[in-house]
Order: sequence, then structure tokens, then C-alpha cells
Amino acid sequence: MTASAAALSAPFREPFGRLVPDGSVVTVPGVRVGGAQRTDDGWLSGTTVIVPPPGTVTGVDVRGGGPAGHETDVLAPGTHSPGADAVVLTGGSAWGLASVLGVQQGLAADGRGFPAPMLPGSYVPIVPAAAVYDLGRGNGTLLHPDADMGLAAYRSACPVGATEDGPAPVAADGSRGGIGIMRRAAVAEAPVRGSVGGGTGAFIGRGLLRGGLGSVCLRTPSGHLVAAIVVANPMGDVIEPSGRLHASGVLARTGAQLPDVPSDWIDQALTLDATAADAVVPQRNTTIAAIVTDARLDAAQTTRLAQSAQAGLARAVHPSHTLFDGDTVFAMATGGADADIDATSIVGLNCAAADALSLAIVDAALTARPHLRSAVAGTAEHEEENGAGEVPTADATEHAPQAPRPAALRELAPDLATAWEALRTTGT
Repeated sequence: MTASAAALSAPFREPFGRLVPDGSVVTVPGVRVGGAQRTDDGWLSGTTVIVPPPGTVTGVDVRGGGPAGHETDVLAPGTHSPGADAVVLTGGSAWGLASVLGVQQGLAADGRGFPAPMLPGSYVPIVPAAAVYDLGRGNGTLLHPDADMGLAAYRSACPVGATEDGPAPVAADGSRGGIGIMRRAAVAEAPVRGSVGGGTGAFIGRGLLRGGLGSVCLRTPSGHLVAAIVVANPMGDVIEPSGRLHASGVLARTGAQLPDVPSDWIDQALTLDATAADAVVPQRNTTIAAIVTDARLDAAQTTRLAQSAQAGLARAVHPSHTLFDGDTVFAMATGGADADIDATSIVGLNCAAADALSLAIVDAALTARPHLRSAVAGTAEHEEENGAGEVPTADATEHAPQAPRPAALRELAPDLATAWEALRTTGT
């Protein structure tokens, strides 16, 4: 190809967004993420909360046939409130939506929400939410996130006394300084990747692999940030039977070529967890996500961002949007970017949102930690709450059939996991 031909073809080869090194949803200025989870005493579930800066415009697109959602209708263009004070991605199916109450309590104590008419000092926080099905994955009983876990997740994002806007928060008892459980739950920065938060009990591919929480951030040619955070718990697979990632085409657009998974990966997975062959139950799924950009968009444009991102889910998971998935994608536009936005830039945001979600699903699959398989019937493992960091070697001891412990992808394809981490860290 001549130099002139290369110059002419360059715009057609330009990716819609380039990976921000070590980027995640918190790379977008003003966005906070918190999480809480339990993996002890038979638990295997958790909650993730995304807290955007005030004034953020929010939209949603629900495309799965079995969604578990809360306050999604209020985000439709033309409704009273174009924004949300927080968005929750939780485990526990419809039961896990109880975690929203705790997030609302934390927001109200911090003075965030819709001011209640004729009730000075009272607020009604708007907290849309979506849940994945992970019930019974700990010890086979109905353990699910509740208001206490939601409050702990919120406080890990917004510790008492650490808010950026307004006076010191008022606790539920009327005092300033907060509640004990909030203080104990607070951390400097909650992990946004791995077997944490809403991704703690996630499975992939009808229980063949462990799912998790993933996040990436792209920078578009117009200079805007587009980040995705996802709880990957789909019925579908993220790997083709040959071992190629379903999202390999998206990766190729960024110039990345990652190793394939070994061709016998399914056999390896079944060896690590023989119960997977008996637990192919498609009604226990859903992928839920949030797209966050620093672009200034209106309600209709933000909703379109969520709709466009669903294409990224379909490119990374096959099949997707089925009757037994509740696939739901939120979108949030903070408006904090200095870069101008025009029609061409908005189309670029739509395309980048889809790519970001595809890559976040890859991130969730590759940062899920190996289970510590227990020989005791119905017990979940105790796990380090360190996101995608070092993990103990999985115990090869046989475990009870009622406590499936699917293989982690990084157990089956360590070279792929290493290559992905290098790509994500450097952005190239």
C-alpha cells in the first residue's frame, strides 16, 4: 500500500475508541463505584452501586426476556426526571432489588435525591437497578442482597464525611457523622473487577464458567471517555467451541490479537466442576451493565447510548437477549467533558459504547477468580476481596453436587488472561 493510499484509508481503520490504560468506569471524572458481597456462611452474592455526579443524565435499555428491574420507566425520555442519583447492579434476582433501599438511605442521609415537597430536609433518591439470578449458588438456600448490603455498597463508594458536595451527611438517626455499619464498610476504592459486588455469584454459559464484574474505559477520536461496567452472568457463552473469544472481532479493531482458549477447554471445565454437566438450567441468567460517558447528552441521546451498547453484548455473548436473560443496560452522561459534541461525535459514542461493553464482558470473564471448592456440602468459600489480584490455587477436593463451583476462565487459559491484563494495563 502506498503512503497516499494509507492516508486515504486511515479514517476507515480508526477504532471507535482506544483503551485507556488501567481504565474503568471510575476513570470518568466524578463517578464513584462501591460494592459489597458475602462469600461466607453459605453466601455467594453481592451488590455494586455506581454513583454519578449530580446532574448526570441517565437512560436505560431492557432487551432480555426475563428482567428484574427497579425504576427503569422513570428514565424514559419525557418523564419527570432525566437523571438518577445512583444505579445498582445486584445479585439476588428480584429479591436482590431490596438492596436499593439501603442505597436510597445512604443517598438521603447525604442530602441527595428529589427534595420532597413540603418536607424540609427530606429527599427521595432516584435509584434505578437491575439484578442477575444467582440465588442458591452459595449453599442452595435463598440468600440474597438486602438493604444492609446496599447501604454498605453505597458507603464503600461514598464514605461518611467524604462527600464532595454539600455539608457533612446526616445519618438516619439525625446525627452527623454516620452510622457504625457504614463506617466499617467504607473503603478507599471498591474493586470494579473480578468476583466482587454484583458479580460475586455470576456464572457464564449455563454454569460452565464463573462470571464476574468487569470494567474498561475507551477514549474516542473526539476526546470523550466512554466506560462500561458489567455483571456478566449470561446463559450464552463468551467463547466459541473452537476456543476463540466471541469478542475477538472487537479486539481486532483495537489492533489486539489475544491467544485462543485451548481446544479442550470444555473438557477441562467439566473436570474442574463435574456438576456443570448436570446443572445446565437456562433460566438462571442475565447480563446487566452501565455505560458512563463524560459527554454532554440529552435524555434521548443517552437512551440511544444504552440501546447502542446492547450490540456489544450481542458481539461478546452468544446467544444473548434470550427469553431467560434479563439483559439490561443503563447509560449515564455526566456532561463533564470539555470536548464539543456534534452529530458525528455522538455516533462515535454509540459505537464506542458497544465496543466498551464487549470488552468489559471479556474483562469480567477473565478476572473471575477460581473457586475454593469445599468438601462440605452446601458451603461457599471464604475469598479474598481483592478484585482481580492474586488468588489462591483452587482446591481440587470433591464438593457437594448442590454447590456448583464452575471453572474460572483464567484457570483454563492462563496465557489468555495474562495477555488480556497486559493489553488492558498498557492500552495497546
